[in-house]
Amino acid sequence: MRHNYEEFQSLRGEAERCLEADDLNSAAAYVEAAVTLARKRHCGFYRSEPLEQILIEIARRTLPAKAEVARPVRTKIGRVLHVATVLNEVGGLTRMMRRWIAADEGCHHSLALLRHPGQPPPSVRQAVEARGGKIHIIGATRGGPVEWAAALRKLSLDFDLVVLHVSNEETTPGIAFADDRNRPPVVLVNHADHAFWVGLSVCDLIASSRASGERLVVERRGIPAERHAILPIQIDAPMRRHSRLQAREKLGIPAGGPLLVSVARGVKYRTVGGVSFADMHVETLLAHPDARLLVVGPGEPADWQEAIAATGGRIMGLRETPDPSLAFEAADVYLDSYPFVSITSMLEAGGLGAPCVTLFPYPPDANVMSTDMPGLAPTIGFATSTADYNRILADWLAEPEALRRRGDETAADVKRLHTTPNWLESLEALYARALAIPPVKPLREKGAPADEEFYDGYPDILLNEVFGEFDSVEAILKRSMRLMSLPERLRVWQRLARTRTFDGARDAVRNLLPEWLPRFVGRLRGGR
Repeated sequence: MRHNYEEFQSLRGEAERCLEADDLNSAAAYVEAAVTLARKRHCGFYRSEPLEQILIEIARRTLPAKAEVARPVRTKIGRVLHVATVLNEVGGLTRMMRRWIAADEGCHHSLALLRHPGQPPPSVRQAVEARGGKIHIIGATRGGPVEWAAALRKLSLDFDLVVLHVSNEETTPGIAFADDRNRPPVVLVNHADHAFWVGLSVCDLIASSRASGERLVVERRGIPAERHAILPIQIDAPMRRHSRLQAREKLGIPAGGPLLVSVARGVKYRTVGGVSFADMHVETLLAHPDARLLVVGPGEPADWQEAIAATGGRIMGLRETPDPSLAFEAADVYLDSYPFVSITSMLEAGGLGAPCVTLFPYPPDANVMSTDMPGLAPTIGFATSTADYNRILADWLAEPEALRRRGDETAADVKRLHTTPNWLESLEALYARALAIPPVKPLREKGAPADEEFYDGYPDILLNEVFGEFDSVEAILKRSMRLMSLPERLRVWQRLARTRTFDGARDAVRNLLPEWLPRFVGRLRGGR
């Protein structure tokens, strides 16, 4: 973590250099690179006042010459603007947004996409259109974070609430909403509560889905508790289209014996300490020769082959799919992904009556790495070691009737807290809090920002092992360089060429182009 912090500081220094030179888009690009490094390679902190201050200073320098027209005091939430960086077909964040919009029938909902390539997922477009809203492709216009922030701010003034579903490293909202005058309340969805992110200084309210995320917001991100709210993850009302037997048949899985199922993005099944997710289940499968394990997300990696062979092929891996509902419907027992939990998937499986098991072999201070979601706690099999994990599975599989009752109880608890209309009560409480709380005022705060506070306790010392992506500084700069001004982009391009960071000549040429250009051309081709 200390080495990561040194490299983080070097990127922060580059951002400050560009800020001093008034190269504002390049400064924002280096902020993005620094956040990307801290997200991928944890640096021992969850808050960086100097990075926040750079974005605030960019906002100060780019404020419009004329004051905005004063807006009337908002007394209710009628128009909501959701803001996202990109929306992936696979993953809980897109589903969360789509469900929010679909459930909130009383409000108008629109969407601003900052850097999404192409068209958004059809399900999101349909949800927005059903609420009378529009999708605004902000990042397909000339410029970078500075210009996009101006466009986002101007758009936001027609709404009663802004909800940020943005990526950890997204800098545009931190510039757009630094000036609190006239803008609507800003709520940030804390979807990556375990990781570092930027934007603390402009969020009036932070919405976490669980208590462990709230703890990190208050204790490690330095946000007052009154600026935090709990908004449980919402899932679609559980509805079976197939019986367990029919779902197994459609999946090509023979009838007979219990089926263990796990569903998540492939990256969540990282092998840790030489033990793969498949290896974790060999003991249970050998003790139950009629049991099978289906894992949707990672496929069948090379280091799973020994476990697959040892169990006679009863471990089956599939690639990611936008619709894993058949797997949920087929499950007799649902297994959380490991070492990276997948809470939305567990809720969806539990809502269909699958009893759920998770492994959390870490100290309590690392509970942000666990599945501690309200609605699952009463019935979940919460294992604190691999031995405990295998004991839970053995006990559950030995009592089929008790297993079914546990599944029924799980479904009832999930439906009670995580489906409409009960979830709407939490949403209405969030709206009320957003209207009542005074806005943050980063442009009016005085004093030099304090340096980051390095911490070598839990969960920090585990994050690189479990979630770390050990990209080089050059690989990280490659992700952000196309936001920079041409002179700075050429400077970085030469550095990456010397270190052979580009994937061939075509990749090198592509990275000379500004990031907005392909989206602009694609929009022209699409006739929009």
